[in-house]
Amino acid sequence: MTNASQAAAFLRMQQLMSYSPVPSISTELLVTADGDLNRELNSFLFDPVTDSTLLIGKRIAICCTNGVEEVEILGAHRWLTEHGATVHIVSPRIGDFHPSLGLRFPPQCATHVLAIRLMENAGWLKIDRYTDEAKVEDYDAILLPGGCWNPDALRMDKHAVALVRAMYEAGKPTTAICHGQWVMVSARILKGKRATAVWNIQIDLENAGATVSDEPCVVDGNLITARFPFDLPRLVQALVKQLLPSKI
Repeated sequence: MTNASQAAAFLRMQQLMSYSPVPSISTELLVTADGDLNRELNSFLFDPVTDSTLLIGKRIAICCTNGVEEVEILGAHRWLTEHGATVHIVSPRIGDFHPSLGLRFPPQCATHVLAIRLMENAGWLKIDRYTDEAKVEDYDAILLPGGCWNPDALRMDKHAVALVRAMYEAGKPTTAICHGQWVMVSARILKGKRATAVWNIQIDLENAGATVSDEPCVVDGNLITARFPFDLPRLVQALVKQLLPSKI
């Protein structure tokens, strides 16, 4: 390829990848907005810990992959850990892809997942265990955070889907927020259940056989679902209530 043709190809690639400011979710804006749920999130994230032993002995899996919503995973991980739980980030191995797909992953993806803020890249989070290693007997509860890209990729991993189904069938708190419910759809655990999700995928839950309620948090047996980052405190509260029914 000549220099001229290389330049033309590069120009065409630029034309196919338009630049624009990146839409994002700001944790700062979420916790300072004038809304009851925003104030709940502020307290959840920033109030001093009152009982650091509350969840001692409890093991919780946060199952996710690249594109996980930062405030949902960090908020849940921090609160649960600070209250005594052992929390693992459980993720698929990145694996290999056929060259025809044109996919490229940095080496860090072998050991970390990339968090996002809506469409903005955020930080890297270390994987504690891979989904092909995780077993239902290892955990007392599972949480599926959102971020649109994360669950859409996670639901393709047979080990993740099997883990979610096994946790649910074992009667352990099986929780999801925002787009995380897509994995529940693929695990086929929503039929006949009451649930909620971020507004634009509520129809997907209906199509999976769920009765959808537009509420911050919906509990149906050990199935716990929430809609949006500002609903995270209620999701975690419901999870803790099932782990510690005599205390909450």
